[in-house]
Amino acid sequence: MKHLDIISIVAGVFLLFAVQYVAGGFPVTFFSFPLNIILVVLWLLALWVLYKDYRQTRFCRFLLSLRTTVITFVMFILLCLIIGLVPQHSAMMPVGEGGTFWERLGIHEMTTSWPFLFILLLLQSHLAMITFRGIRNRKGIRWRFLTSHLGLWLALLGGFWGSADTQMYRVPVYKEQPGRMAYAADGRVHYLDYELELRRFEVDYYDNGMPRTYQADVAVDGQEVILKVNEPHSIRFGEDLYLTGYDMHAGDEIRYCVLQVVKQPWKYVQLTGIIMMLLSAVALFIKGPIKRGKDDQLG
Repeated sequence: MKHLDIISIVAGVFLLFAVQYVAGGFPVTFFSFPLNIILVVLWLLALWVLYKDYRQTRFCRFLLSLRTTVITFVMFILLCLIIGLVPQHSAMMPVGEGGTFWERLGIHEMTTSWPFLFILLLLQSHLAMITFRGIRNRKGIRWRFLTSHLGLWLALLGGFWGSADTQMYRVPVYKEQPGRMAYAADGRVHYLDYELELRRFEVDYYDNGMPRTYQADVAVDGQEVILKVNEPHSIRFGEDLYLTGYDMHAGDEIRYCVLQVVKQPWKYVQLTGIIMMLLSAVALFIKGPIKRGKDDQLG
């Protein structure tokens, strides 16, 4: 059947929405380090064996087909539109209990839903197979092809497999009260391995009294750093401090601010992928488009 591949993917997405409705969100945190690393290695090995030894099978041809390119990108964009248009929250819903129909379908938790993760894994598998097929030609390694395809693959890889290792905590930081206590979204207490203390807080207001900008001078283990909105301070590799709020009812005597600790060790994998795609775009601008061969198409 000509469109069987497309029908299978769409049917799989609808089936996984049913799984989401009954079982709740995908248990992302279970696949944290080192299990995610092990699974990535096994997954890539399986794809390589599939490409080398079983290239003529229907499943392998499906992963290499142009139709798979189109349907996976279309489904991925549609699900991303839901993320952008529908308010998202991270609270985990009890399995099969509570919530509206749309909440139980995972519309408000799309990034951890079964359908979204299925499409993301399928897209990564498709990109990996295309990269295996097109990385070399008779002249050697095709670097522009490699940077564009592998770059996109790495950017998706970091977000998908690294999500289980991402940790976020809210920290109330007070003046003259050094503290280490942080809070996860579910209320669990986490103790940081460094102390935070608010030294100064400055707010710039509009004429109508609404805050325009604000910044906090925070001591991190005694070392003073300046935090501004969307200008994080890097504590160490993969761990950053963000300024997210303050005591807005205190007037000029602000006693505390609210920081967010974000531990995201895989973000540098994503950054590497983005840089590779930018390099590919620069090469395209300088040298023009790649001459197309049978292995050049994305699918």
